[in-house]
Amino acid sequence: MTTTKNSRDLLTKVRDKQNKEANRQSKVILHPSAPGSLLLYSGDAFPQWRGNLFAGALKLQHLNRISISSDNQATNEERLLGDLNQRIRALAQSPQGWIYLSTDNGNIFRLKPR
Repeated sequence: MTTTKNSRDLLTKVRDKQNKEANRQSKVILHPSAPGSLLLYSGDAFPQWRGNLFAGALKLQHLNRISISSDNQATNEERLLGDLNQRIRALAQSPQGWIYLSTDNGNIFRLKPR
C-alpha cells in the first residue's frame, strides 16, 4: 500500500480523534512519566491505602500513589520514595498486604508498617 501525504494526514487526524475520545473516557491520565507496573492495593497492612493505585515511575524515579474515591474518581496523587533515585520497575502485594517493589538496579524493597 502506498501512503501519500494526504492519507497520512487523514490517519493522523483519525488517531488524534481516537486519542481525544479515549482521554475523555479515562479516569486518570498519566503524562509522560514512563510508568512501570500498576498495582491496585487491597491489603490490610495499610488500611488507609486500600483501593489506591500504585504506579512505578521509570523516568522520574518514584512511586505514585493515586487515591481513588468511592465513585472511582482520582482525587489525589502522592509521589513516594523519590529519594531512592532508582527506576521502579515492578510492584507486588504480599498476602500480609506489604508492598514489594523492584528497581532497575536489581534491588528489591518492602514497604510494611512499623
